[in-house]
Amino acid sequence: MSLFSRPAHTLALLMLATVATGCGHTPPALPDNARACPEPRPQMCTMDYRPVIGLDKNGEPMGEYSNACSGCAKEGVAYTVPVK
Repeated sequence: MSLFSRPAHTLALLMLATVATGCGHTPPALPDNARACPEPRPQMCTMDYRPVIGLDKNGEPMGEYSNACSGCAKEGVAYTVPVK
């Protein structure tokens, strides 16, 4: 009896191959001080001024915002980094 003659073995091998190919995904190169935006997104923010750069999910800059809350409230911003 062949290893591939059983449907369960075939399914297990396909799942293993899928998981193994998914391991090659590299996360975006983010600065060490990048912070992920919370979910759900903020609906209201304070008016304090602690400037940040908003980054998209790939680490590309989306603009400068007055604080992390207002940056994360913008659609497409996934991370914030403080402006030095």
